[in-house]
Amino acid sequence: PNCAWIATAATMTGVPFMKGPFSLPSKEAKEAEKKKRAAIARVKKWVEQHMPPEYLEDRKCVVDVSEVQCGDPNCAPIDTIVRLIFPDECGTVFGVPCEAHEVEEEDILSMMPPDEYFAKWAAGEKAEWPLPPEPPDPGEIPDVELRFKVGDRVQCCIARGPDGWAPGVVVSLWYRAPMWPTGQYAPYQIKLDGHDSLIFAPQDKDNCIKACP
Repeated sequence: PNCAWIATAATMTGVPFMKGPFSLPSKEAKEAEKKKRAAIARVKKWVEQHMPPEYLEDRKCVVDVSEVQCGDPNCAPIDTIVRLIFPDECGTVFGVPCEAHEVEEEDILSMMPPDEYFAKWAAGEKAEWPLPPEPPDPGEIPDVELRFKVGDRVQCCIARGPDGWAPGVVVSLWYRAPMWPTGQYAPYQIKLDGHDSLIFAPQDKDNCIKACP
């Protein structure tokens, strides 16, 4: 009767009633969703078991667990993300690179912050966790003679085409960013004219950096 009424009402308003491309979820899809929800609930329980219980009282900390799709082709297609949410935008987010049903309790335990971090977040302090990784060992500076020295005026290729060159001055030799792999250096760090930020030249070649005319 309801369907008939809808069809009649649609016809009366001049809109033809069309059957949409809808389908009920299959039995397999329902089972997969049920399995996912149970796994997420299990992970959330582990998180709550390994944090000081006083922060769960009155929802001082909200624990949220979800699965997200990772767009990086070098990582797992699905990550399980844990959020510990405190007021004043405090707390943390960490992830396990697998679906929730594959997460083990040891995975959660290894990622949980120490108790003192919960106290800091509850007090409104934006303490960082997980801690940033230790920078790798720099390694030896290449034993290669470079064409330019500090203070030399150069032109750097910053875009394609004849207009893609920008003038500047060499400010350091054998530049290295803190998290670059061991032994990786760039021959030059340069300050471009009219810019406060610095760039680096990855190669000591004329198609990358050359002397100013």
